[in-house]
Amino acid sequence: MKKKLFTIIMSLAPLFFISPPADAQLRVGITGGVKMSSLIRDNSINANAGKLGYIVGANTKLNLGELGWFVRSGVFYSLEGDSQQSLNFVSVPLILGLDMSDEVNIFIAYDLAWQVGNDNNVQDFYQSYANMIGMGAEVHVSEKFAIGFRLNYGLSNLVKEPADAKNFTVKPLTFDLYLTYYIF
Repeated sequence: MKKKLFTIIMSLAPLFFISPPADAQLRVGITGGVKMSSLIRDNSINANAGKLGYIVGANTKLNLGELGWFVRSGVFYSLEGDSQQSLNFVSVPLILGLDMSDEVNIFIAYDLAWQVGNDNNVQDFYQSYANMIGMGAEVHVSEKFAIGFRLNYGLSNLVKEPADAKNFTVKPLTFDLYLTYYIF
């Protein structure tokens, strides 16, 4: 666990050394919401229905000037999986977005996520990490609150290479619906 925490901290460390433009604005927020997820299998024999989970965490948003571009990152804890198994992840997203107006933005995202637990003791079957890409949008309903959605797809195979199945892949597919409260 200490090694995972060290890796997360080191992943975020470069953000503290980036010099933003003079007119950049930094915002810090707390996010919580629901996560609908499924594990997509190439071998569909064991295909299972999706799982309703949650996502909670903290994020920072750095507006990059008057053109409307921004970068956002943070640390999030989520419950994902399918109807037969639950997987807990800590993820660090890197998001690049564009404010379409004062109220609406769109974004693309890359997530690096570490599996920190599960309820079916499948730790030896799955990789300890996942790489995902995503896209989404947010609507700012006030100065302090934003409602957003995000669709994520796993790039990496979660299976460690089972001996009994060649070319067996499992990738996460998630849809997040969340509320962010900006502290400042």
